[in-house]
Amino acid sequence: MEKDRKLSENELEQVSGGWSEEDERKLREEKERSLHGKIVRDMFGNVTFTDKTGVTGTYTADQWNKLRSQWAYTGNPEYYMETINVSELNGVLAGL
Repeated sequence: MEKDRKLSENELEQVSGGWSEEDERKLREEKERSLHGKIVRDMFGNVTFTDKTGVTGTYTADQWNKLRSQWAYTGNPEYYMETINVSELNGVLAGL
């Protein structure tokens, strides 16, 4: 019967489509990137930070280090800071 027919290994390799582990990994990476901003330092240590919404803030090295000290307890403050909006960082900085 036709419905009892199974594909051989060679035939299975020729099948396209479906969801692979590579596709899943790429999706996780894209999702992770969308939750984080981007930190760019100049040669003096000043930072231009673009948050996950596309808003950009510029900080002196001293300001950035003060902000980093607020989340130093995390062990990776900049990873955490990348998830925060520029307006939130500015609010924290104003309170320091």
